[in-house]
Amino acid sequence: MKPTQFFALCSVHVLLVAAAGCGHSPNDHHHEGDEPRTAQITVWTDRYEVFAEHQAPAAGKATPFITHVTDLHTIEPRREGLVKFILRQGETVAEDPQAAPAQPGIYLPGIIFPKAGDWQLTLLIPTDGTNAVVEMGVIKVYADEHAAAHAEFPEPPAGLSFLKEQQWKVLARSEPVSQRQLVQRVRVPARVRAKPGFSATVTAPVSGQLAALSAEPLPLPGQRVEAGQLLALLKPNFSEAAARVAEADAEFTMAKAALIQAEAAYERTKKLAAEQAKSPRELQEAELAYQSAKARHAAAASLLATFKQAGGVTSPNAPLLMELRAPIAGVLNAVNAGPGEVVSANQSLFSVLNPETIWIEASVPEASVASLGTAREASIELPGATRQLAPVTGAGRGQLVSLGLEVDAATRTVPLIYEMTNCDGAFRIGQSVMLHVETANVQNALAIPDSALIEEGGWFIAFVQVAGETFQKRELRLGIRDGEWIQVLSGLSEGERVVTRGAYAIRLSTATGAIPAHGHAH
Repeated sequence: MKPTQFFALCSVHVLLVAAAGCGHSPNDHHHEGDEPRTAQITVWTDRYEVFAEHQAPAAGKATPFITHVTDLHTIEPRREGLVKFILRQGETVAEDPQAAPAQPGIYLPGIIFPKAGDWQLTLLIPTDGTNAVVEMGVIKVYADEHAAAHAEFPEPPAGLSFLKEQQWKVLARSEPVSQRQLVQRVRVPARVRAKPGFSATVTAPVSGQLAALSAEPLPLPGQRVEAGQLLALLKPNFSEAAARVAEADAEFTMAKAALIQAEAAYERTKKLAAEQAKSPRELQEAELAYQSAKARHAAAASLLATFKQAGGVTSPNAPLLMELRAPIAGVLNAVNAGPGEVVSANQSLFSVLNPETIWIEASVPEASVASLGTAREASIELPGATRQLAPVTGAGRGQLVSLGLEVDAATRTVPLIYEMTNCDGAFRIGQSVMLHVETANVQNALAIPDSALIEEGGWFIAFVQVAGETFQKRELRLGIRDGEWIQVLSGLSEGERVVTRGAYAIRLSTATGAIPAHGHAH
């Protein structure tokens, strides 16, 4: 990238009051009113940001180059290691190696240019076994100190001063503004729920006392269970158990008698109907009575069997024990009673949950339903991760289950349900999440991450880094949102470096009017 370079007339007074951004501290050896002009160079590469400050150099004289090196992978200052400055003018080449920074991120070479003229300055930074090359641009060298002191330099860009030491402290990051394909999404609150059939509760059929299995204790929450697995035994209260068994036995006896009678009547009617002694209607009525008796008998037999399972007997010498089994395979989510506890009828004892497949249920505002079009892909904000999205739909993930056909009269919303896998357990049943549903609106647009935005006075602003320590505040007009990316309609240009981390710290420093003390060791 082409370096930015400018020169400014700096003084102690200007730094402390006007934040000119020249980088001098009150400890400089120059007297007030006699400050030398200084130039600033800012270069960004894929790996490094280099920000250098220097006076107009004179040939044969050592010129301090206060050079700040930031590793853009970590946003931290380069704390150790050699760098080398290479000077080129035609066939003339000179080197100025620096073994280590004078302080974290700051190298202080005194570069000597052998003769006047334009010199190409290159910085070599050893990185991962090779040299990262940073072209610092052309440096104009003057014949003597008098000529250098009277050099004419362009004005620096206007902006707010936020020094490198402050940037490193908050790990401020800036990134180039670029074009991206954005898909407008409807962002709606949603709730995680269990897929029907993947959640079940085991309740006490009657009141009684809970008993553990003879061979092992009751299972614990978090334990996997299989469908039909025996969880516990229930010893019903004596009076209730006896009454229930008696009722079930009586019901079974009556149902059995009714079935025999209905079957005999049906067979007789069928024979007479074949001889045309009974009408088809009478045959149909007899058959219906027979089928009803069969169903009643089956239900009575099942109820009686329920009271006589798992060794449950009705004799006085052996108490009745009822089995409580897991209705589905999954994870035991709750155990609400322990061995020896007395429980009431219909009390919830165990809950079993299969969390591997979940439903994401949202309510889409009535006005947004039409914008969904045929695009139904969706993403979900990961719990605890600001604006970090994970796809809901797609191969091996999930799918749209339903977009409601009716608007809720009270909320004026339409239900929307997605099904997705949850094998890693990132989501919990009942959890509130945000769902991002694609619309048919797709655009190639200038976009920035929402971490760059700050709301101020009802407007959104962002900070642009125009030089190493100089920032400009921009008011933005925004367009569509696609997850963490937001379209910028005005306020920024492609290629400008917008602050995506640490913007609030820059704003805070300007709002308080405080200018941080410069930490450069000159």
